[in-house]
Amino acid sequence: MNKILITGATGLVGSYLKKIITNAACVSAKDYNLLVQNSVKQMFKDIQPNIVIHLAARVGGVHHNILEPVKYFEENILMNTFTISEAYKNNVETFIGILSSCIYPNQMNEYPINEKKLFEGAPHQDLFSYAYAKRCMAIQIEAYNSKYGTHYNYLIPCNLYGEYDKFGEIEGHFVGALVQKICSAKKNNQKFITLFGDGSPFRQFMLAKDLAKIIKLMIINKTKKSFNVATDENYTVKQISEIALEACDAKDLQINFDTSKPNGQHRKDIDIKIMKTLFPYFRSIKLYEGISQVYKNIMDAQ
Repeated sequence: MNKILITGATGLVGSYLKKIITNAACVSAKDYNLLVQNSVKQMFKDIQPNIVIHLAARVGGVHHNILEPVKYFEENILMNTFTISEAYKNNVETFIGILSSCIYPNQMNEYPINEKKLFEGAPHQDLFSYAYAKRCMAIQIEAYNSKYGTHYNYLIPCNLYGEYDKFGEIEGHFVGALVQKICSAKKNNQKFITLFGDGSPFRQFMLAKDLAKIIKLMIINKTKKSFNVATDENYTVKQISEIALEACDAKDLQINFDTSKPNGQHRKDIDIKIMKTLFPYFRSIKLYEGISQVYKNIMDAQ
């Protein structure tokens, strides 16, 4: 019988995943400090998993990454290094690490970007420390596979959002922060909200619940492959904002763009041919529907 360990189980993806993989050992920073190797050793000793889904990470929005590049690099490097190393030492058969589409090169000649293009250029400067730390996890996984014959894998998802996200303007991801801004504006009878940049960058957004479903399918099907995970929808930030206004019943609210703030990477849409081949019947939730769910959850909590 499989013994599944989920790290980062209280985070954006983990909070969904533990609801659909109910027999897993779900841990967070309150249980074990993954920045300390002895704590990671103890985790594996206590749980003795044969499957590890490694979701734990230092994550945040673009602006917090710019403010704290050392934290985003060092903490992710330590967590990933210790967890993969101890997984191997404890004979873990299946390891799934979660990366991010921000690890792909900033400038590409062709879009969408497929998995073979990962190391063909530097990631965007705004997220360079986080992106390189996540790239290092891919390198470590491939190194273990090459040296020790393991079959460890990683997923590269597009931007994620969901009800378990961080919703603050500094640490929050874009959609979560956007929905929170809209809710606050409606509550305070404001006529507009302000977003950073000029609204032109393109983004794919997937509800984190859908990534959790893909991970569960990988466990069920014993999938041993690394690949991109995303939706077919690729919108500009301006279009996403307009979809959010409609989903949050706030179409009269005006959006202002602060062009003195950075845009981030202009485009990073990823190719999902491998995902579609592996899971041809999988259908992701549309952005409008997903944002509507997040908005409803925020309003119900108030």
